[in-house]
Formats: sequence, structure tokens, C-alpha cells
Amino acid sequence: MKTIKEIKDHFSMEEIKLLIEIVRGRQDFDIMETAIKDFYSDEIPIFSDDKIHDDLRGYLLEKLEFDFEMGGIL
Repeated sequence: MKTIKEIKDHFSMEEIKLLIEIVRGRQDFDIMETAIKDFYSDEIPIFSDDKIHDDLRGYLLEKLEFDFEMGGIL
């Protein structure tokens, strides 16, 4: 879990607005995919099947949504 401070230290306010839109399904994950992967790089599990990309995307979106909710951003 990332704290609100970690989120604000890593992402600009404009990026946070984009991330909120991604979590809400209004923007495509691909817009910030690399930045999200970098942010959670220490928490990314290894997936062993053919759906690595989709599984990882879902995992990262869930983590992002949870952290934003816990931090009071959503």
C-alpha cells in the first residue's frame, strides 16, 4: 500500500487527475501505464500465464484504486 504522501511525491497534480479518470474508467490505462508500473515496481507480482498484461493491468488498477480511496483522493 502506498500513502497519500508517496502518491503526491511521485505524481504531479495533473497526473493525479489523470489517474483518477483512469480509475473511474473515463481514460484508458495505457495513458499512464509506464508511470503506474514504475510507481508500483516494488509490489508487482510475477504472473506465469498467457494473460500477463491483462492480469497485471487489473492488479495495478486495483492497487491504485485502493490507495486512492485510503488516501482520500477518491
